[in-house]
Amino acid sequence: MLLHIISTADWAAARSAGSIAPAAGEEFVHCSDRGVVHVTAGKFFPGRDGLLLLVVDPELLDVPVRWEAVPDSPLWFPHVYGPIPAAAVVQVHDFPCSPDGSFVLPEAVAVL
Repeated sequence: MLLHIISTADWAAARSAGSIAPAAGEEFVHCSDRGVVHVTAGKFFPGRDGLLLLVVDPELLDVPVRWEAVPDSPLWFPHVYGPIPAAAVVQVHDFPCSPDGSFVLPEAVAVL
């Protein structure tokens, strides 16, 4: 299971287009797993509302997934080297920011 944080507007656009493409200037789509998604959310989405947490089935991808270290961090993250088809997204969860600015993994994802 891979996790991808996305705004509701960007998810609507991705569904319309049929896939989530890498951001401009990027080779891959940034993803996380259950153990590090809070790090990603806190670093790149602090205080943001209107976010969703997508659960992506890597078996439904036809592009490489590489687990890679990021600079200045001991953590490894899954990077999807190509578009993620909307059909590979098997669950969609609201991913609200808590009043203290942190993010909590939705219970449905925590038990997968």
